[in-house]
Amino acid sequence: MTGSTTGALPMGLEDNLGWLLAQVCRAHGSVLERAVSGIPHGLRGFQALCGAVHESARNQAQLGRQLDIDRTVMVYLIDDLVAAGLVEREVDPADRRNKLIRGTEAGRVRLEETRAAIQAAEAAVLAPLASAEQERFREMLRTVVAHNLMAADAAENDG
Repeated sequence: MTGSTTGALPMGLEDNLGWLLAQVCRAHGSVLERAVSGIPHGLRGFQALCGAVHESARNQAQLGRQLDIDRTVMVYLIDDLVAAGLVEREVDPADRRNKLIRGTEAGRVRLEETRAAIQAAEAAVLAPLASAEQERFREMLRTVVAHNLMAADAAENDG
């Protein structure tokens, strides 16, 4: 980091991981809000749509756990995505009590449009980094997140 860049940071916080992460999250969140504005429930709706299109969870309950969304909130979120024609509920053939959440064709199109808007928004947030640095930053984040998800799963299975 150059001296001029460091000078923009408040003294005493330039090495505080929590503060630094919060600032990046705040900047990311503000540009992301505009990128996901066409999806019910904004970012949470986008994440649920992404999960539905990519079938990242077996059913609505698993998708809610994956996204850390309370069950009752998840019902309203999915209801609104269904009403918007972006996802549909299907009865799970393996267990008729469960509902599978699948992206519709309109949902797939909206997801791709939104991904393009998100890429542009993220490029603005990461603009101070060279392209290779941006990819390395993402890779480091993936490594940290994967490690912590595995640790949380292991702790849950032990408990």
